[in-house]
Formats: sequence, C-alpha cells, structure tokens
Amino acid sequence: MAAIVREGIYKDLMEVGWFKRLIKWRGLQFTLQFVGLAVFGLIIYAGIFGTPVGAENLGSTFTWLIWWSLIPVTMLVAGRGWCLVCPWIAPAEWLQRLALWWKGKQTFSLNLRVPKFMRNFGLMFVFFLALHWADSNFHLAFRPATTVYLALGLLALAIVVSLVFEKRSFCRYFCPIGAIIAPYSLVAPLELRNRDNQVCRHCQTHDCIKGNRRGYACPQMIYPYAIDRNTHCVMCTECAKTCPHDNISINIRSPFQDIFKEGLGFRRTPDISLSLSIIAVVLLGVIPFHNLEMTLAYAGLEDNLAKGLGISPMIIRTIAFMAMGAIFVTIFWGFSALTQRIAGDSQYSTKHTFTWFALVFIPLAISLHLAHNYFHLLEEGAVIIPNLSDPFGFGWNLFGTANAKVTILSPGLIPIFQFLTIYLGILASGYTLYRLASNMFKQPGQAFRAMFPLVVLLFSLAGFYMWVLTIPMTMRF
Repeated sequence: MAAIVREGIYKDLMEVGWFKRLIKWRGLQFTLQFVGLAVFGLIIYAGIFGTPVGAENLGSTFTWLIWWSLIPVTMLVAGRGWCLVCPWIAPAEWLQRLALWWKGKQTFSLNLRVPKFMRNFGLMFVFFLALHWADSNFHLAFRPATTVYLALGLLALAIVVSLVFEKRSFCRYFCPIGAIIAPYSLVAPLELRNRDNQVCRHCQTHDCIKGNRRGYACPQMIYPYAIDRNTHCVMCTECAKTCPHDNISINIRSPFQDIFKEGLGFRRTPDISLSLSIIAVVLLGVIPFHNLEMTLAYAGLEDNLAKGLGISPMIIRTIAFMAMGAIFVTIFWGFSALTQRIAGDSQYSTKHTFTWFALVFIPLAISLHLAHNYFHLLEEGAVIIPNLSDPFGFGWNLFGTANAKVTILSPGLIPIFQFLTIYLGILASGYTLYRLASNMFKQPGQAFRAMFPLVVLLFSLAGFYMWVLTIPMTMRF
C-alpha cells in the first residue's frame, strides 16, 4: 500500500522527548483515571450524603453545569481524549485485565465478540437519547441522588459488558457519551496515526493488534496501523507502547481534516458509517429542541397542548423529542437526494451522499452545543463558587465563599458569544463542505452544483438556531 500523504500536519508531539516518555509510561492512563475516579467518588458521596437540594450540592452542580458543559470542549480540542481519563471504564478494565497500571498476564472475562448486528453506533446512541430524555423529563440536575444512581448505573454497565465481551466493547458499542464523542472528534486538531505506512506494511509481528510485554493489543479492536480518522481511537496510547518500530505519532494538525480528506476512499473507509452520520444529523435536531424545552414559551405551549388532549406533558415532550430527530433525518435525506441528482454523478447513491455530507454539519452542531452551554457555564455556573465552600450543604464555609454572589460574565454579553460561535460554526461547516465536495466530485462544476442545496440547508439551519437562541431560557438552578 502506498504511503498516504497527510496534509495539514503541524507537529508530531512524539518528537518531543518528555512527551514521548510520558506517553510510553505504563502508569499514564492509570494515573489520569485514578484522578478521574477521585472526582467521581466525591460526586457520589455528595449525591448520597449531601443536601438533596441540587443547587446546593456540588455533585449536581459540577456534573450538570461544569462537566456536561465542558465535555464538548474536550472533543473539540482533543478528539476522544476524554476516553483516556474516563472513570466509568477504569474499574471495569482493571477487573477485566486483573491489573492496574502493569501489563497483566490473564484476563477475567468471557471475551465474547459483540454480535455483528450491534457493531455500530446504534445501541450507544439509543443510550444517549435515553439519557437526554431522562434529563428532560425527570430534571436530573435537581436530584443529586438520581445523578448518583445514573452514574453508578453506567459504571455497572461498563463492568458487566467488560466481563462478558472482549476488550473495550463498552466504549466501542455501549457508552452513551461515546455517541457524541465519535462524530465530534472528527473536527479535533489532534490525531493518533502511524508515522510511516511502509513500516507497518513490512512489520511481521503487528504487536499493536496482538500486544506484547510492553502493552496490550488495541482495546478498541481497530488496527492502529490503518487508523484513518478519530472515530474509534480513544487515545489510550497502548499502540505507542507496543510498537517495536516506534512508528506511532500523535499529531497536531489542521482541524476538520477527518471530515473532508479522501483517506482510504469515500466508500471504503471503516471509520465512517451511516449510523455515525445519522447521529450527526439527529444532533442537529436534538440540540435546539433541548434549548427550546428550557424556555417558558415552550413550557406554556406544552402544558396547553397536554391539557387540550388530556394527556401527560411527558408524552408530548417525548413525541416532540423523537419527532425532532426524525424530521431532521428526513429533511437531510431529501437534500442528499437532491444533491446527488444535481451533481449528476451516479457513483454516489443517496445513502453515500447522506453518509458523507452529514459530516460537514458537525462543526455547526458543535457550535450550537457550545452556544447553548454558555448559558449554563457562564451564568448558572457561578453557583460553583459558593458550592466549593460548602460542597455537601452541611453549612461549611471552607473558602469564605459560601454565601458569595458571583457573576462570571455579564448576561448581556452571553448572546454575543453565542452568535459569534454560531457564525464560526457556519464558516467551518461551509469550508468543510467545499473541501469535501471538491474531493468527491472531480469534474469541473460538479462540486459547486452538489454544494448548492447543502449551502441553502446550512444557512437555513443556522438561521433557525439563531432564532432559538433569542428565546430566553429558564435557569436550571
């Protein structure tokens, strides 16, 4: 296989001595996960033994205002870097390997393969939607104990999956957070790849997929020597430890590369699938719906509709929630069919067009996700300051800020940051749309004909999002 010329690579961090030594250190992931578990334990304690008032409990406020708001930022910057420190998989993986930071010799698991029909993003996306639905209907942020039960439930699921299935099947096929990390990671300016394809081609041992005394085989069941995009790589760095040829690089690169590059071929790469693209499109509908349902206007409409029909508001909200995602998938499928027809190129079906062009809307989806979270982080997030002095609601004042009234950012400035973020999302999606169309359609004029319907859709969605953001939201706490 000829070496793939990779554009947009600024720096291979593995060329930096101290960074390379850190990545190859077996204790790296254990240390990061241990810190993550310590924070996790604090949240569990706060939820069980602290005050039941969500706004006064550090477990609730940290989870729903800080972590839930900043997790998209980690994807935007470091791809699936969160997976490197994830506290949910840590105990499960340690039990499965019967080892902490060292290389274990035995496995405590049935090591079954996940059934073929489940080897996609479908199940994890169902879990993600269920989590989102539960938050919308049961207001998990208000109930610290419920937040704990949810966190422990995910921990139990990770352990059970790891004891039954091979390696990190939980991360690959079950984790609800992974459902959004996978598509969002495609925009990140960080990647783990092989350094030279020819070295991998002539390697006789393929330790990265078999493991050796220095480390484990890739826990994600992918081939590190053929990673094409960030979709599945959890940055665990096991391949960097096991590679006998020192052929793994961690690159700082231009963002959005994974969306428009040709890579292994638009219809052959194993890292892009229809299920991944459906997630990207559904997020385009689910995120603004989440914004809308936190407004007084929507709450009044929902209550009036529920009373008029004589049914529970939960039923109305559930139907609207599911309909929003379905409507966006239907709209995008129609635009994909129009794009394929206008482009006049039969090599791509409507399914292929949907699968690939859905990706260019990921930057716009992230921009809306971030813009929505500015409200939680920069306005509601100020409650963290008094919470730090009295994390459990016991009446403490550890840092003298228990009764402080703090403003992180003037509420009048938040809309400016929101609209600026949406504007940057439009530019990023427009750029990736142009690059992808140019790479997919080589004939002059084809790319621009293919782009036209999607440009209309892009600006229509952006206008819709900006309108949604103008509707005042209610505070969680």
